[in-house]
Amino acid sequence: MLKPLIDKAAFPLLVIDQTGRIQYANRGAEIITGYRRRELEAFALQDLCATYEKDRFIFSNLARIKDLAEIEIDLRKKGGRQFMANISFAPLVHEENRFLLIALRDVTARRVREGQIRELEERYRKLLAERNRLEDQVTRSTKLAAIGELAAGIAHEINNPLGIILGFAQDILEEIPPDHPFFESVKIIEQETARCSEVVKNLLDFARLRPPQMAAVDISRLLNDSVVLLKPKLAKNKIQVKRIIPKRVPLMKVDPQLIQQAVLNVMLNAIQAMPYGGDLSLRIKLTNHESSGTKAPRIKILIADTGPGIPDEIQNRIFDPFFTTKGSKGTGLGLSVCQRIIEDHGGRVEVESREKTGTTLILNLPV
Repeated sequence: MLKPLIDKAAFPLLVIDQTGRIQYANRGAEIITGYRRRELEAFALQDLCATYEKDRFIFSNLARIKDLAEIEIDLRKKGGRQFMANISFAPLVHEENRFLLIALRDVTARRVREGQIRELEERYRKLLAERNRLEDQVTRSTKLAAIGELAAGIAHEINNPLGIILGFAQDILEEIPPDHPFFESVKIIEQETARCSEVVKNLLDFARLRPPQMAAVDISRLLNDSVVLLKPKLAKNKIQVKRIIPKRVPLMKVDPQLIQQAVLNVMLNAIQAMPYGGDLSLRIKLTNHESSGTKAPRIKILIADTGPGIPDEIQNRIFDPFFTTKGSKGTGLGLSVCQRIIEDHGGRVEVESREKTGTTLILNLPV
């Protein structure tokens, strides 16, 4: 009685026993698998599966299926071609014997479409992220240009008066003895004027950042030279330097002075973040960067400290001009200048930081 009904069904149907042995197959099952009915009835359902699918949990629990169950699994047609099938299991009782009625559906095309949609969504997500990054870069560049013009104007106006004040203060200090009642006051004038002059110098550096003058540079040597320049500050703060540098680092075409300026700015920030000692780690990492379907070699300079880290709420502001957490001790221009230098070399600056753990600044540059 069941066979005529199953045969008339346009849908591919199989009847299996509780061990998985195929008891009956309709015309639709012959079409979807490529096997004749008598061939199918010599198989167990697992025999139609791809090799890696035969140990699926459901095959060892067929006797426990009491309600409708559904899985997706890779099957093999006659000749070996695989396709993805949606399989529905329905319990069936015939003459007091328990069977499972199986409906097959080829969902390969649907899966391919879903994969294509996921790929398109991922491409769209990447394009959107790139668009947002470029918009941020344009906004930042516009803001930097305006700030640069303002900074240059202010710096020029106050640079000469500051030089005159500093010169007179130093002349007075040379004329009066250290026990003079005005000596400490004039000394403070000299120190504060010198600090203002340093701020003006930073403003001019920020406003007049010149185009890179490219030359072949050994980045390993540049890092080692930078450590030597900061040796007194490192010793004063009781900071240990760890260097992780590959034996063979390719030469890079960069502006050595500008790149060293960027490295020194980051290292100085790291030193200031560890006033009571810590570890400063310098690492060079060679990597490949996916760009327009090709892999371009890049060098990452990782400068890590064991300081208090950067709070999450201000991490997106650390490259903003004049943003500083150092109070009167900082101008907030060091990382802005560093970012401009690296971007002018076709690279980017990345930050990884966790509070109470430390901060890593990554200078990502093309080789």
